[in-house]
Amino acid sequence: MGDAVAEHLDFTQEANGCFRLAESETHAEVRTLLMGMGYGWLTLANRHKASGGAHHEPIDEPTEEPADEPTI
Repeated sequence: MGDAVAEHLDFTQEANGCFRLAESETHAEVRTLLMGMGYGWLTLANRHKASGGAHHEPIDEPTEEPADEPTI
């Protein structure tokens, strides 16, 4: 995530929003998803803070490459 985006997002505020929504959610599955999203935002906040706001590439970036065909 680039610095320009990070400057406009308050990761901790986003996390708190997810946690607030989770508190009022009645469906357990949705509550679990919201909690996971909140922890994801906190992870981003911690990475951003640890890097001093520097740009880092995502660790587990999915690729669009097709899987290799098995050889026989």
